[in-house]
Amino acid sequence: MASCKKKLPKAFESSKPCNDVSAVLYASMLQSPAWKKLTKPQQILYVYMRLQFYGNNQVPGKPQIYFYFNQTLWKKTLKSFYRDRDALIEHGFIEKIESGKNTRTKAVYKLSSAWQRDP
Repeated sequence: MASCKKKLPKAFESSKPCNDVSAVLYASMLQSPAWKKLTKPQQILYVYMRLQFYGNNQVPGKPQIYFYFNQTLWKKTLKSFYRDRDALIEHGFIEKIESGKNTRTKAVYKLSSAWQRDP
């Protein structure tokens, strides 16, 4: 039996006994005015971004708070992805660090605490 050094998930939390990625969301965020302004797809996109952040998608040579986001995880249209991502930026949940558009590289994001100041 493989041993896990991390906290083991409970049976109702995961179908994997080890090496599963989690993204904890605290009540203060879920009850915040900024979170309540997001649509359900925008909230789900944020959860996926948190999973990417904790899933070792950090950007080499950058601070650990920076991460890549795999757009194919977001099952909606690309237009919806950009609209939902822009809402997360507007409400202070993420920041876009590099677009990657002109360099044909991946976009780089970072999680933000600015949502706490959203009226």
